Amino acid sequence: MAMKNRLSGNEAVALAMKQINPDVMGAFPITPSTEIPQYFATYVANGEVDTEFVAVESEHSAMSTCFAVEAAGARAVTATSSCGMALMWEMLYVTASSRLPVTMALVNRALTGPININNDHSDSMGARDSGWIQIYSETNQEAYDNFVQAMPIGENKEVRLPVMVCQDGFITSHAVENIELLEDQTVKDFVGEYQPENYLLKKENPLAVGPYDISNYYMEHKKQQAEAMKNAKAVILSVAEKFEKISGRHYGLFEEFEMEDAEFALIIIGFQCRNGKGNDPYHA
Repeated sequence: MAMKNRLSGNEAVALAMKQINPDVMGAFPITPSTEIPQYFATYVANGEVDTEFVAVESEHSAMSTCFAVEAAGARAVTATSSCGMALMWEMLYVTASSRLPVTMALVNRALTGPININNDHSDSMGARDSGWIQIYSETNQEAYDNFVQAMPIGENKEVRLPVMVCQDGFITSHAVENIELLEDQTVKDFVGEYQPENYLLKKENPLAVGPYDISNYYMEHKKQQAEAMKNAKAVILSVAEKFEKISGRHYGLFEEFEMEDAEFALIIIGFQCRNGKGNDPYHA
C-alpha cells in the first residue's frame, strides 16, 4: 500500500537508501547533496539500518570505498555533486571498467568555474563516457522511484555496471513535493538480495580486480563493457515493468509528450521537462 508524504528530493533518495539497507555508504559532504548522507547517517545512528557508514576524507575516497565494498561482494551507495564527482573522476572509470554496480545519487550542480552552486548538468555530462548508466529525474517522485530501480538494473548479470541517479540541485533536491512511498518490505523484496557471481572474498574462486591489461585484453574488456551498456536498455525496461506492478507508475527509456502530430521535438532532461510540458509549479 502506498504511503503519502511530503519530502524534498534529498529526503526521498535518503529514504530509498534506508529501505534498500545497503551494506556500506561511503560519502563526503558537498552542496547540494550533503543532506543525503546526513539523513542516512541519522538512520545509521538510530539503528534503523544495518549499513556501515564510512565518513571519508574526500569524494575520491568515497568512491574508492564503494569500489572496494563492491569488489568484496557487498552493496555500496554514495551521494555527491559537482566538483565532488569531479574529484571521483579516476574512480568513476575504474569502478565502471571493473564492472562493479555501485549506486550513486548525483545531485546535479554546475562545475566550477566561475564558482557556481546552482543547477546544471555539467558534472554528469562530463562523465557521460565513463561507463556509468545515468538516470535523470524530473520530480522528487522520480528521484525516489529511480533510485529504487537503479540497483536491480546495475546488478543484473547482463549489465553489471554502476548507476548514477541524477536530480537537479536545489530545484528538486531541496524543494518539498507530495510523494508516494512504497512500504519498506515491498522495496526490500523488489531490490532483492545481492548475489554477485565473483568477488574477492569468494575463496572458491580467487581473482584479481583491476589488473593491468595489455592492449589486446584492454580492447576485449572495453568491448564487453560497451555490450553491457547496450544490454542495459532491455534490463531497464524489464525492471520498469516490474516496478509499475508494485507502484502503478510507468517508466521507459524516455517519456514522450504530445508527439502525435509534432513537427519538431525537444529533448529535455530533468526538472526543465515541466517547462516543456507547460506545468512548472514554480513559474506560472
